[in-house]
Amino acid sequence: MTRKSHRIIFFGGLLLTIAFSAAKAQGLKKLKEFKPGKIENVSVDRLGNFFLIFKNGSIKKYDANGNVLASLKNMGGEKSLALIEPWFYPKIFAYSKKNQQLVSYDRNFKNPTQQKIDPSVAIRPLLACPTNDNKVLVLDGADLSIKKVNPFNSEVLNEFYLDSAQTKTNFTYLREYQNLIFLLDKNSGLLILSNIGKEINRIPCQSNFGFYGEELFFIEGDKLVFFDLYTEKRREEVVGNGKFVMVTDERIVLVTNDDRVILFEYLSKGD
Repeated sequence: MTRKSHRIIFFGGLLLTIAFSAAKAQGLKKLKEFKPGKIENVSVDRLGNFFLIFKNGSIKKYDANGNVLASLKNMGGEKSLALIEPWFYPKIFAYSKKNQQLVSYDRNFKNPTQQKIDPSVAIRPLLACPTNDNKVLVLDGADLSIKKVNPFNSEVLNEFYLDSAQTKTNFTYLREYQNLIFLLDKNSGLLILSNIGKEINRIPCQSNFGFYGEELFFIEGDKLVFFDLYTEKRREEVVGNGKFVMVTDERIVLVTNDDRVILFEYLSKGD
């Protein structure tokens, strides 16, 4: 992957990278720990709030200090959301695999709008996620295709097919970031594709992942790994073993294997 071919820099992301680079040199300090329940998935928004999705289908939104800001009891009885994506503030995007519906909430989980994925788009829609230009990517498990769709009229704008030789797949997460597509297969790792489906890289990541400026981050053993999407350089921060991790400009949030949530803050000079 080269910087020239895919480089799109978001000003906010650049600020986050600068902030974390400064904080990294100063170290981390455990701020808070709590155990809210059985956690199924996580997400984070641009303002540094983080989201915990629980096994019973409920969702809670927390601020950087671990205070609950908003909650949702469940989404139509959904117990296993394929994705919740609060990236496009102030809207919260969710995909219900059970109901094959795209759902959008306001920042307080109010005023939902729902739209079912048309069968002409995908016969078996496994995953869906929003794109930076307000379209939707849909992974169809029937033919292993990924389609970019206009959600307002179900028009397919672009599509490509994954390698059909991959017979034993377990796709669990789909994201678009900086004009690239990221598809997590728990059997083989994180697949990074161009927006026309060309494989660019494959990362041995088996859990959740996220983005911080120009870096991809994920858990590897007891380390939080940052992988530069353009230079492919790695850097690491020891945070302890866990199943989920989130990074903001203020906090690192680790969810342990026994569902404890640990908040780390960046040390300031003199601490």
